[in-house]
Amino acid sequence: MGVTEQLATFAVTPPADFVTPAVIEEATKRFLDTIGIMVAGASSPAIRVLLKTVTDAGGTPEATIIGTSIKTSVVQAGFVNGASAHALEYDDLTPQITHVSSSLVPGCLAIAEKVDASGKQLIEAFAIGVEVAGRVGLGLKQLAMLDRGFHTPGILGGLAVAVAASRLMGLDVKATRMAIGLMASSAGGIRKNVGSAGKAFHIGNGVRAGLQAATLAANGFEVDPDAIEGIDHGQGHERFGFAESFAGSGAYDLEKMVANLGGEALLTRLPNMVRMHPCSTVNAVGIDAIIELATEHDLHARDIEHIDVACHPRLLQIAPYTEPVDSYRAKFTPAYTFAAALVDRQVGLPQFTADRIRDPQILDLMGHITVHARTDIKEDHGWCDGEDNWCSARISMRLKDGRTLAGHYAQAKGWPARPVTWEDLHRKFRDCADGILPKDRVGQSAALVRDLAGLFSVRELIGLLNARP
Repeated sequence: MGVTEQLATFAVTPPADFVTPAVIEEATKRFLDTIGIMVAGASSPAIRVLLKTVTDAGGTPEATIIGTSIKTSVVQAGFVNGASAHALEYDDLTPQITHVSSSLVPGCLAIAEKVDASGKQLIEAFAIGVEVAGRVGLGLKQLAMLDRGFHTPGILGGLAVAVAASRLMGLDVKATRMAIGLMASSAGGIRKNVGSAGKAFHIGNGVRAGLQAATLAANGFEVDPDAIEGIDHGQGHERFGFAESFAGSGAYDLEKMVANLGGEALLTRLPNMVRMHPCSTVNAVGIDAIIELATEHDLHARDIEHIDVACHPRLLQIAPYTEPVDSYRAKFTPAYTFAAALVDRQVGLPQFTADRIRDPQILDLMGHITVHARTDIKEDHGWCDGEDNWCSARISMRLKDGRTLAGHYAQAKGWPARPVTWEDLHRKFRDCADGILPKDRVGQSAALVRDLAGLFSVRELIGLLNARP
């Protein structure tokens, strides 16, 4: 069997022991984290535009747009919820699959609500989606994709959604292969839109495409059944499968995509980074380091002569901006996030409001911060597959009293070496949901997610996640 057929067969008939207690716990954490972010993201400016657009278009009320009172078609609900999950730059990141939770949680919830799935079925579909998209991701040289200009989360995330939706809809191997093929022709996202609402659109569009691919496949639409792999040295269309088209010749390993398929789930095998700051992941280590230094030494903006942040070159490719011209761009402006970290001793949702990004004290401090790349910063501290740690930072603070504080930092809170607790996730959920969901539903919905595997119907949870009083 080819790669696409093997992955589709796994999705339809996974090993009986694939969903272990560890898989259930990890999936449940991701649902709690991502649902809270979706609730908060639904009120962001870009999502308000999407809400108006899908409301004007109409649609059969099959699935809920989380954090609102709107129900629409599965595809439209997944589209908006996916964009909401990524709009705040608060969702987790798994190396090799990137922001897969912000695609899979909205996609799985939309289909689960329509088919009235149980919590256990939801978790199983989620884990299968992670497995298939993760294996494809592990077989691709994603730096090749990145350097070709592709923004990968919506591409791999959409693939994960297509597979998970196929599982929840009960599709057979042939139809699941069709869903994969349709998604492969729907994937997209360019890096030029990073630092704008276009980045969240990539995620939402990937969810939409994945759900639509599964729906079309269920209705009998047929495409090439082996979309992931191409034919080596093919002279025509047959060469350009998913891997060749997105990564380029020689930048992928098909065998790696199916090696030991059915073994330990990637959901528990790959490290995951929970974002505790709503901004680009690469800023997290520097933010935590500066907060720790400021707290330990009782530092304020008036005490700073200069802050030097030496970083991995990839950090400045992911977060390249120097001015926080709006709330989106601010999240990808390292100097802004570091200045806010010192002034406010936190970098949360309030630090990215329109007023806060124009705060004179923070803007003045930015002028005393230099962020520059060093090619010798390559340390692997809990990253993935031995890759360089793009977020590692060497920080030196020169104070006006003549002192210098310096250190090398490699891990942020929420990363494998500094994991979050359930209470950390509950606190983040409450911070996101308070003021949007009715007060009594915040605790109720968090409790239902915590016991997701025992939930008879996912609709019970979704009923608590709308903004109706």
